[in-house]
Amino acid sequence: MIKKQKEKIYSNYEISSILFYWTMICFLPILLVFLYLFDIDKVVDIRLFMLILLGVNFFFTILGTIILILKKDKLKRKIKAHYRYEFLYLLFISGFAILGSVVIFDYLDGNRAYIANILVIITAITLYLLSVLGKKYFKFDYMRRK
Repeated sequence: MIKKQKEKIYSNYEISSILFYWTMICFLPILLVFLYLFDIDKVVDIRLFMLILLGVNFFFTILGTIILILKKDKLKRKIKAHYRYEFLYLLFISGFAILGSVVIFDYLDGNRAYIANILVIITAITLYLLSVLGKKYFKFDYMRRK
């Protein structure tokens, strides 16, 4: 008789950690998407501005890591059967981050003829990572038939 392998249920700490670090990775591209609407590159030196934003991002990452470590015990005690809304948040953030990566490429004077190539590669990598995360941690396997 073959025993079915039990799926591990992750605590709120692991899910919060994934959400926080994914948001911090996507912080700069998301912010640049919104700033692209206001033509901020005409007012300030965009490379210096991006460097400042990276510093702010690093500061918030360190601060958030400390907060996660301090709340680790409390978050480890909270468990849900699935984290669908959290996964939808990841999808939403990732969409803006993909668009923001194209904005970064444009701000760094990349050849605009290659934007479609960059967009396809980043989208494929992001979708692969989201499918792996969704299946393993968020119990959101959208490839499976019901």
